[in-house]
Amino acid sequence: MKRRLLRFRFLRSIQWRLVLILVLITFVLMSVVWVFLNSQVEKIFYTEFKDNIETNYEVLGITEDNTSYSALINTLRNNPIIAGFILGIDKSFTVINKETTEVLYSSDELYQIDKIKFKNEIFKAENLLSVLASESQVIGEDQGYTKAESGDFYSYVKTQKLTDGDYILFFKYSRARALLVLKEFSNVILMGTLLALAVAGIIGSLLSSTITKPINEIMHKAKKITDGDFGYNLVVQSHDELGKLTQTFNYMSDRLKSMLGEVTSEKKKLEAILNYMTDGIIAYNSSGEAILINPATKKLLGNKVSQVLYFDKFMIDLSIDLTMERIVNENAVCAPLQRIEYTDRFFKIQFALFTNEADQLDGIILVIQDITEEHRLENMRKEFVANVSHELRTPLTSVKSYTETLLDGAVQDHEITEQFLTVINDETDRMTRLVKDLLTLSQHDGGIILNIEDVSIVDLLESCVDRVKREARLKNQEIRIKTKQGIPIIKADRYRIDQLLINIIGNSIKYTPENGRIIIQIFCDKEYVIISVEDNGIGIPPEDVNRIFERFYRVDKARSRQLGGTGLGLAISKEIALLHGGDITVKSKLGKGTQIHIKLPIRKAHKKAQ
Repeated sequence: MKRRLLRFRFLRSIQWRLVLILVLITFVLMSVVWVFLNSQVEKIFYTEFKDNIETNYEVLGITEDNTSYSALINTLRNNPIIAGFILGIDKSFTVINKETTEVLYSSDELYQIDKIKFKNEIFKAENLLSVLASESQVIGEDQGYTKAESGDFYSYVKTQKLTDGDYILFFKYSRARALLVLKEFSNVILMGTLLALAVAGIIGSLLSSTITKPINEIMHKAKKITDGDFGYNLVVQSHDELGKLTQTFNYMSDRLKSMLGEVTSEKKKLEAILNYMTDGIIAYNSSGEAILINPATKKLLGNKVSQVLYFDKFMIDLSIDLTMERIVNENAVCAPLQRIEYTDRFFKIQFALFTNEADQLDGIILVIQDITEEHRLENMRKEFVANVSHELRTPLTSVKSYTETLLDGAVQDHEITEQFLTVINDETDRMTRLVKDLLTLSQHDGGIILNIEDVSIVDLLESCVDRVKREARLKNQEIRIKTKQGIPIIKADRYRIDQLLINIIGNSIKYTPENGRIIIQIFCDKEYVIISVEDNGIGIPPEDVNRIFERFYRVDKARSRQLGGTGLGLAISKEIALLHGGDITVKSKLGKGTQIHIKLPIRKAHKKAQ
């Protein structure tokens, strides 16, 4: 299809059509010359062949009165004068009885090998057949060649009356030598044809350009005018029809420039406003078809932009009870709509009508504001305030109630006082951990400077495990470390990595039941050190796996509070890993356990969180 289009586009050019015509004429002329010269070469070969036979045959003086068949054969075979002209590798003679058409003798090698095949081939020759068929024809000298299996050949036939009867002398000349000459000659003609075509193309291009150049200039100028470029006038190079056309076109260009100047200026202002607006703009005509969609709309809707081409369909997608027919009939539109959810985003949409010169409704404009981020931040703020309030309220309530009980007189009972103070201390520690975690996250949000140093991750991991072994023993849990050989020293902040490991391993101990198993493996993967913490604990539901790193997100809130969790540990761990240029990923099956992969770069780490 592309080739066809290119061919048609090529033929639409006047210049190339003129060039093509000249090239085709040259090709046809050279083809005629080639055919003519080939026929002349064939004629020269045959004429030379025939003239040699006739000239030398006259020297022999063979007549009906003085020569018999045997004398003729002896003369043709042994006479040195004629042998050089009618005999050779590619020449032969054959004697045929005219009455019986029997081949009496032939010097042809094929005759010696296969007489039947030889006879079949020579009796295809037009010259021989014409002499045999006619009583009056004595000589067959048609210069055309005969096609044969053993090779094409020319023929010359002569009827000779002798003392003992009428005979036919069939002279055969192989066409092989002529073909070699014709091949060489054709190569020369071919090269000449290609050269002639190239010269014709160049000359045709130069000549046709004198006609097409003014037309092309007018065409390019017309194209620039359609793009709003009126910068120059065409030069009038002649006083013929093309010159008059150029003058007329220049006049038209000047008039258009003056008429469209103001329109273009206003159009550019409007385009600049629409293109650089951060809000999406969609304009529909009175038929409900989109006539304008600004870049902001395409950015907001992405691959869904094709679904806004028709007003009614777009309103259905937005779940808005509004149609273009209703707007046209009522000549009014509803108030701005707040927080329309579309394709997982939230938009604020405003409608505005526009009219034509006759003050009739011509269409409607939609202004789309993306409030997704505002909505998300508002939800996060509410959720964060609610979570912090809830996390602080529970321990504060406990502290308040136990304190009031002590103030009401329970302080006199030493055993109860000690028990209540222990609960107050635990709740205070819980609030302290929560505030500490909040401060840590605040530091990460504000940007912290890492104290980068050489860290033996194996030694640091073993130190962390030693500190949590007591907690594991209390639940009779097995905790083991498997270390591959050759774990390198990494560049990291020792304190932050220690905090990360304690959080991850501590979580595994908390959410693994008694008599459980925790396996910690450390190995290298290209440029990273991988720490795998696997347990056979309660696991995480599939729908919660991707959310466990969110702040205050807990799968089982009641159980987490019971175990003293704040819901911030995994969020802090994720921040620390990302800060070092690494990452944390989770795989889990509910009721079977969880596997956490901590990936830390060996030599690369960010120095500051932005």
